[in-house]
Amino acid sequence: MSSPVEQTNPLTADQQGREWGTRTFLGFLFVIACAYATMLIYHVSRPPGTVAEDDGILERCRQICLRYGLVSTGDVRRDAEAYLKVVQHQTLTEGLSQILAETEFKPAETQDHPLLNQTAPVFTLPDDCGNLQSLTNLNSNRPVVVVFYLGYGCSHCVAQLIALDKDLHYFRELDADIVAISSDESEHTAERFQEYGRFHFPVLADVDNAVAQAWGVYHPKTDGDPEFSMHGTFVVDRTGHIIWAAMNTEPFLDNKSLLSIIAKSQGLLPSTAAQEKLAAH
Repeated sequence: MSSPVEQTNPLTADQQGREWGTRTFLGFLFVIACAYATMLIYHVSRPPGTVAEDDGILERCRQICLRYGLVSTGDVRRDAEAYLKVVQHQTLTEGLSQILAETEFKPAETQDHPLLNQTAPVFTLPDDCGNLQSLTNLNSNRPVVVVFYLGYGCSHCVAQLIALDKDLHYFRELDADIVAISSDESEHTAERFQEYGRFHFPVLADVDNAVAQAWGVYHPKTDGDPEFSMHGTFVVDRTGHIIWAAMNTEPFLDNKSLLSIIAKSQGLLPSTAAQEKLAAH
């Protein structure tokens, strides 16, 4: 009579493989569950409106997205598109002449800013390819929209660049250009472009925030105040003067206003009678 030990059949190699696969799969599910639990605890402990002074860009971005019921998926482009769907009130589909002919449209008013109606501070910064781009060249007898964003890791920051890229053909019809600036290094921007696709206007690296500080959208840390960055959107006219400015914790997404402001600065807005005639057709 065989002993109990002798009656135990060892697992075959196939059975051992299946058992190992099951344990690995369960372990993977456990890790995911822990990650989601951690995220849930974090979101509950840091509800919208609890941004601290020392919170970084990503935390501020998360807070803004939560305000609109959005939760990061880890895909910056997808999250940016989701933000646009919720926040951008109007997408432009008409021809430029029709857009500018709307008699009832009132463009957003400029904010008070120390640089308003002053010559724009010049800059020369590298793009994602390492090539130097200067405001002097970009603003050579043409208007420029200068955008300061917080970096490509911030989805709602990227949302503004996506919106501008979609409407770029309107700006080009007005012989205007766009340039975006952040403290991201050129290499980081290049990696993001490779992953998500590039924009069709210069995206420049202001690594030490010197240009952002000169334009008033970045404040370095002092004894009394923490380091802080703002979204900034500026319109520079053909003469190199800043004629319109907006600074906020969220990006400016009203491209229709920007087009109207640029057209007006060039004397391209139709007269009231012409606007009414175009609007009627």
